[in-house]
Amino acid sequence: MLKRLPDGSAFVAAALSVLLTGCGASSAPSRDPGARQVVALPPPAQSAAPLEPAKGPDIVLFSLPPAEDPSADLLRCERGDMEGCRAAGWLFLHGFGVAEDASRADDLYTKACKGKNTNACMQFAVEYYHVHDWPIKATAKLVEAVHHKMACDHGEQQGCLALALDVLRHPEELSIFQGTVGKTAQKTAEDACAASHIAACSTLMEVAQRSGDKARAETLAMTLRTMCGAGEMGACWPVLRYPWSDRTPAERKSYTKELGRKLCRFSQAECRAGRGACSLAMGCVDEDGFEPQGPEAVAEFTYRACAVSRDFKRCEELAELFERGKGVPKDPEKASFFDMAACQHGRDLACVRMAGRIRKQGSGPEVDKKLFEVTKLGCRIDNRDVGWLMSCERLAEMYETGRGTQKDVEKAVELFTAVCPYREESCDNLRRLKRPVPPDADAP
Repeated sequence: MLKRLPDGSAFVAAALSVLLTGCGASSAPSRDPGARQVVALPPPAQSAAPLEPAKGPDIVLFSLPPAEDPSADLLRCERGDMEGCRAAGWLFLHGFGVAEDASRADDLYTKACKGKNTNACMQFAVEYYHVHDWPIKATAKLVEAVHHKMACDHGEQQGCLALALDVLRHPEELSIFQGTVGKTAQKTAEDACAASHIAACSTLMEVAQRSGDKARAETLAMTLRTMCGAGEMGACWPVLRYPWSDRTPAERKSYTKELGRKLCRFSQAECRAGRGACSLAMGCVDEDGFEPQGPEAVAEFTYRACAVSRDFKRCEELAELFERGKGVPKDPEKASFFDMAACQHGRDLACVRMAGRIRKQGSGPEVDKKLFEVTKLGCRIDNRDVGWLMSCERLAEMYETGRGTQKDVEKAVELFTAVCPYREESCDNLRRLKRPVPPDADAP
């Protein structure tokens, strides 16, 4: 069974003491964010889509993306090229043929950011929590703000603006910045909004809604609506979500339909140009979308979201389309390729399907070895989801028995111990092996 998760306070204690040095913040624990957070992306400043290379690759639709190798970028990084560090970090999070390594990406991004690569600082502000379920160390908003401040300190004006908007959105959580950035955040945002900066106007609209200033909120909503009408896709989304409390139901429905269709057309054009927004485009053309276009269109944008925007949840969905032949020709080889890519980047179902395919290959040492490697990818203790934890239990059993790997009972015990606080089955295995059960585990 899956046990109740702890409150996560142990993870908060001194998480950002190094990053916060020089930021005017103490190293005292931040408020408990809970054991796991699901954080929505902020209103789009640079891009609301998953991060991607500066130039979208030229692709042949439904081709297999080439395998990527971070070694050249790592060599550049070792020689002091901070862009090489950033690029290698990106590949450890998004590369095809590269298994996700969040810890290594963390080190590379941090090195690049501290080395005054402002692009790394800005990317990492989003990457740290918004794309990947990394171990909780502090609140996501604090981590994001710290990296924006580092970019700002290096002279990146977008970092300064992003930090000001962070403080306006989350004044309590980011109170450490109130004595500095907080004093000028409002004016910074006002000036940026006057210059048609979408995220600034959207943030000011949120602040007005929060304070109950309906007139101000509606004025800003109309500003964003005008920007949306002029072709600024990022402005359409906050307006689409705006409640328009003073409008009739018919008017609100009309706004939703008009803006939804506009947003869909923009997102499809952006996706096809390799600039992201592919997952949004995919949602627009499915049977429940604003402009349904059939399974072929859904398959196209699912592929682009996976292969170009590196949204590995979509890779998992694409694998199923190839497995079933829905919107694309049935192709087990491509189904396996995209499932493996998704498994390497944190998609539980893809790992389960890959393990199932391996079992169908028969039995023997080579099959066991492949099964071990996939099970190892599927073990993510820090995610603390039941699917990942069960993969960790299966991995522990393989270590205990030596199936597919060298027998290592101590490694099995280590895994059972890590999972035990969340699953009673692992505690039972520790008792079977006559090993101590962690004190934070529930009583049997």
